[in-house]
Amino acid sequence: MVRGATARGEETAAPVRALASFEELVALAAEKRDIGIKSALERDVRLVRFEDGRLEFGLEPSAQKSLTGELSKKLADWTGRRWMVIVSAEQGQPSLYAQAQMRKAELKDGVRADPLVQAVLTRFPGAEIVDVRAAADASAGAPEELPFVSEDSGDPADDDRNGIE
Repeated sequence: MVRGATARGEETAAPVRALASFEELVALAAEKRDIGIKSALERDVRLVRFEDGRLEFGLEPSAQKSLTGELSKKLADWTGRRWMVIVSAEQGQPSLYAQAQMRKAELKDGVRADPLVQAVLTRFPGAEIVDVRAAADASAGAPEELPFVSEDSGDPADDDRNGIE
């Protein structure tokens, strides 16, 4: 496939890039820093079928009407070949965003079922689970532990006040 001509009139072919999955396509949009397409792929596209060179999907009502044409052009530019981009009559899978929301809801439900969490929620009416993170994520975002600080001033008179004999 010929992509364009150089200054001397020589033609150059663009490198061909294969994509094995819809997730790779979303990652490619991120790599190309096309946040609009990446966001549309995550929120507005319900995947029906994906093959290298062919994308078939349903659209969320919020999708822009120009998405199919724009996506077809971007895929050709990014991969160096034409793609069949088809809006299907089939509904398709939930969007990636909807799938992520479902996973978060399932995690919250799982945590809510834990007896310790139930005890806390019972003890503090109105409390709610705002977010659930994996243990590795939680430790990364946790504040540093402060070293133990003794309130002992060294004055024996303070020992009686602190309950130390």
